[in-house]
Amino acid sequence: MKKILLIGMVTLLALLCVACNGGSYGIVQPNPEDLCKCLPVEPDILDFRHIAKHVPIPVIAAQEIGVDTILSWTQDAFVAPDAPRTGRELQVFHVATAFLQEAAVNGRTAMCTSRFP
Repeated sequence: MKKILLIGMVTLLALLCVACNGGSYGIVQPNPEDLCKCLPVEPDILDFRHIAKHVPIPVIAAQEIGVDTILSWTQDAFVAPDAPRTGRELQVFHVATAFLQEAAVNGRTAMCTSRFP
């Protein structure tokens, strides 16, 4: 019984080491500091609203707004995957002062994206 427990603990430790540093061993995608080396395994077109997101930003004067304004915006209940940009997505904003509280590499290694919630 002790031998099985020891083997299980060693296996778990090895898996944790590989999961946390897999990019260093070439096993999984790169660590966050090496995000530029990420190789997506899915084509870009599978990204949600890929075509709608890759359009030129309108050449218009930016509206000065604050974070409170952005946080007060309601979210759309449903946006179709092929929906073009509409409303605020076609406007340009400038936030003079804002602070980033969290940044993370997307858990879906297939897309190679980072998020700033």
